Amino acid sequence: KNVGYDADEWGDWDDGGWGGGGGAKPKAKGAAAKGKAAAKASTAPKAAAKGAAAAPPKAAAPAVKPAAIEELVVALSRSSAVDSAAAEAALTAAKGKPEDAFLALLAAEMDAGRWQPRATSSSASPSGPPAPDEDSAKAKAKSSAASGSSSAAAAASSSATDAAAAKSSKSKSDFKPDARKAAESASAPSASAAASKEVEEDDADDPPAAPAADDKVDSRPNISLVVIGHVDAGKSTLMGHLLCLVGNVSSKQMHKFEKESKQIGKASFAFAWVLDEGEDERERGVTIDVCVKHFETKSRLFTILDAPGHRDFVPNMLQGAVQADVALVVVDVSHFEAGFERGGQTKEHLQLARSLGISQLVVAVNKLDTCGWDQNVFETIKGKLHAFIVGPECGFKESVVSYIPLSGFSGENMLESKEEALKAWWQGPTLIESLDTLKPPPRAPADGPLRVCISDLYKSGATSCLSGKVESGTISTGQKVLLLPSGEQTQVKSLQCRSDAVRTARPGDYLDSLALPVELQFASIGGVVCDIKRPIPCVDTFQAQLLVFDVDIPIMRGQQVMCYLHTETVTATISRLEKLIIKGKPQDKRPKCLQKGNVAIVSLQASKKVCVEPKSASGPVTSLSRLILRDRGSTIA
Repeated sequence: KNVGYDADEWGDWDDGGWGGGGGAKPKAKGAAAKGKAAAKASTAPKAAAKGAAAAPPKAAAPAVKPAAIEELVVALSRSSAVDSAAAEAALTAAKGKPEDAFLALLAAEMDAGRWQPRATSSSASPSGPPAPDEDSAKAKAKSSAASGSSSAAAAASSSATDAAAAKSSKSKSDFKPDARKAAESASAPSASAAASKEVEEDDADDPPAAPAADDKVDSRPNISLVVIGHVDAGKSTLMGHLLCLVGNVSSKQMHKFEKESKQIGKASFAFAWVLDEGEDERERGVTIDVCVKHFETKSRLFTILDAPGHRDFVPNMLQGAVQADVALVVVDVSHFEAGFERGGQTKEHLQLARSLGISQLVVAVNKLDTCGWDQNVFETIKGKLHAFIVGPECGFKESVVSYIPLSGFSGENMLESKEEALKAWWQGPTLIESLDTLKPPPRAPADGPLRVCISDLYKSGATSCLSGKVESGTISTGQKVLLLPSGEQTQVKSLQCRSDAVRTARPGDYLDSLALPVELQFASIGGVVCDIKRPIPCVDTFQAQLLVFDVDIPIMRGQQVMCYLHTETVTATISRLEKLIIKGKPQDKRPKCLQKGNVAIVSLQASKKVCVEPKSASGPVTSLSRLILRDRGSTIA
């Protein structure tokens, strides 16, 4: 908006005096017409009268809205001279445009010295208007007196008085477009430089940036928790109810699960549907795939890996257990013997957990409400389990195993204990308190070689999204990485951890999404994302030290087995029995076969190249150095 226009000139323009054929010339700006609101308001009718002889009559001025008058009075409330009458006159002169009327009134008030800018700092603002001197104020007063108008004379006298006050206070009150434009251009370089710097920084960051909240690193350790146990022990119901209690599932979503489960006749599976998301899982009432969820306690960040309990889905269970740090074993008091006898999954899951490097256990004795919270039942099951867990077949230490009586369906003793029958004999911790005391396992160094095992992948547009746990090293957005065994090099596009976009992931973090601009043919489940300069060995022949489980037929040379190496599944052949180890000492004589309880070193020939990390002599052993052998539906080593 042009602030310093003269009302007479504007009137001549509208009357068709300039180029309109009227022959009238533009009027020169007079000193008496400059900066006076009353003078500007009075000159508009005169200009209209002059132009009437040369041009047709003008249309009537638009009606002034009362709301605009009130807004002008409120906006200029700091000045006592602006009232409803002055605002209405200014609006009439501005042809009903409130913005023009506001600027005209503001210019008149600043010229008269009645409008003082607020001081924001001790130094004067670079964009503030310059103060008038005494001579210019006197000149304005004289020119106003020469106009012969009473309103102009009154404005001149007040201007002279206020000019003296303005000089004494040395404040700036001139309001001219040229001065304002110069002041704005003087202050613009710093802002434009800062803006150009931000643009350059944004252009330099090729990968998408994570939100600023990622800069605040949570100091709580991240622990991966696998839930294992026999089928129908209540694992999914227990963890689904726990997620509801800690606030990770909304009441609206839970109400939806209850309604849908009731419609198909499985109302008691409502909590299990929090984790069992597949259609087949919900129809059959059995967990098939590993489900990944997150929750947090006061001092820990947990990643839940809900593993299936059916013996047909043990390979899927291994996919979850190989990424876990600790295990939650769920046993059912009503069908305990079915899972604990030979062929039951409770024993096999415990042995697999120990073989995969899980060192801490929390045993949840579930469905204790079905027997009236009987302490004898709890102690009997605890005694049988404890003898097997700390015995030679598993080899856990007593100090790393804890037992919790609870009910996953009712939620008793999960966050708090309310049942009087249980509180009469149990003064121990609740489930959430026991989980909160678990110790974070030792991690591989963050400055070591990068290793991310791929446990799942899918295509999203032109990007492949991978999921997996960071075993060692540090991965960041924009980092160049190598995919093995395909050998494809690419750049990390984005990272997502615990459902939030992050810039960096460290050892122990589970990546929900690792976006890479490659085709799916170059990435596969069981592959490894690693450093370009320090890649992981990729071989098809290697040696491994085995502990033989309960087998019906001794392990022989040439036997074909299924090899589960971290997240990779591959067929392999036992090409050679190298050495038998007795009491930690290798024997010179090669064994002819391996039986239950034997520890031996064997050579394996895989059907394709796999990523294998040699066992570290000093640091912690990662899942890349551990494997499981299965044959004909049972674990043999």
